Amino acid sequence: MFCFCLLFTQFAHTAIYYWVDHQGQTHYGQQPPLDKSINVQKIAVSTNSSVDPTQQQQSIQDSANKIAESNAERKAARDKLQQQADENRRRNENCDASKKKLAELDYGGNRLYKDAEGNYSRLTDEDRNNQREQLNDFINKNCR
Repeated sequence: MFCFCLLFTQFAHTAIYYWVDHQGQTHYGQQPPLDKSINVQKIAVSTNSSVDPTQQQQSIQDSANKIAESNAERKAARDKLQQQADENRRRNENCDASKKKLAELDYGGNRLYKDAEGNYSRLTDEDRNNQREQLNDFINKNCR
């Protein structure tokens, strides 16, 4: 009986399933997902004990390289998403600041403004209209 079991284990094959879910994440498992709309690939793995140790080491190294490559791709994608989120946040902050400045120009009356040198002055109607046009252009280009 023992010899029969030993012979049977040499021919046993293990199935590994590979799929990508709806969020784009890659999964491996011994059972396929329950969601039938997901495309599943079956990877057959044979358990052959007569594998050359150098070939087995190369296979392990190849697997490690694929995992490292996959991790690097996921990190690059995550970094890109973070960069886009930061850019959107900065754009929204600039839009909010521009809208606030426009409101101050429209409803602020004839206020005193401090220049870069620390001197106070009032804007002329022409300067106020120029700033209003610049702010409106910025808002129309970047905030819609």
